[in-house]
Amino acid sequence: MVDYTPFLFRAVAALNPNTSEARRVLYDRARRTLVDKLRASDPTLSDTDLRAESEALEAAIRRVEADAVRRSALLRTRPTPEAYGQPLEEYQDRAPLKDNRKSFRVVAGVFAALVIVLAGVAAYALWPQILSSARTILSSRSTGVTAQQASTNTSYIYLRQPVYYRTNHPVGTVVVDKTQGFLYVVRPSLSALRYGIGVGPECTASAGLYQIVRKEEWPGWKALAEKSTDPDNERMKNPLGARALYLNKDYRIHGSNASLTTEQRVPYGCIRLVNDDVIYLYDRTPLESRVVVLN
Repeated sequence: MVDYTPFLFRAVAALNPNTSEARRVLYDRARRTLVDKLRASDPTLSDTDLRAESEALEAAIRRVEADAVRRSALLRTRPTPEAYGQPLEEYQDRAPLKDNRKSFRVVAGVFAALVIVLAGVAAYALWPQILSSARTILSSRSTGVTAQQASTNTSYIYLRQPVYYRTNHPVGTVVVDKTQGFLYVVRPSLSALRYGIGVGPECTASAGLYQIVRKEEWPGWKALAEKSTDPDNERMKNPLGARALYLNKDYRIHGSNASLTTEQRVPYGCIRLVNDDVIYLYDRTPLESRVVVLN
């Protein structure tokens, strides 16, 4: 079905004069032209198609005619030059109109100055909090840099990486393989995220099914009694690293500030990851997650 409205709009706009009688003649000519063309079409259209095209033309005619009538009404109601009263010359001796823009500019300037003053007061009042937040961000960045530097001394196979892993454990399960020195987090499609680990003497006998019962940041670390000149570096000396995920009161997965070695045996702790890995695992492992420790 064709939309005849644009064609009729152009045809009516070209009429001169554009009167109701001229438009009626144009509409009748359009109807005759449409009927002739539809009857001469090959293949011949059905009666239903002919009726549909005719109704589309009539709808377009109604829309165009309504628009033409509206435009004519607007032209009739537009005031003539005589309707404006006295000619322009009679206003020349009158005082000029008052310019109100100057007062508006003054008010806008006062408001802008007030906003600047309030912003300065707020910044001065909140400066301690802003400074504290900046120090926190810098501290977290320095922790990440230290962890990355430690990982550069580690063999590639012990770096965190996605691997093919076939298992019957559900997605999200943490599997600790102490013999091979790897920790796996099961992912969909026969894959897992693998971490290199070190196994300390506290977890030599651990085996079986556990859950994450508690999570702690900088476990066991306490600030020095005297104010330290570099608290971030002091905190990096924490033997349990940046994070810990507790399986029970005896076993835990925790971090370390040292890099993993090829021997994967450490003189202290339980299941140990480098700080960068344990922070990544800590942020993505919720409480009550399933942990399987293989002996």
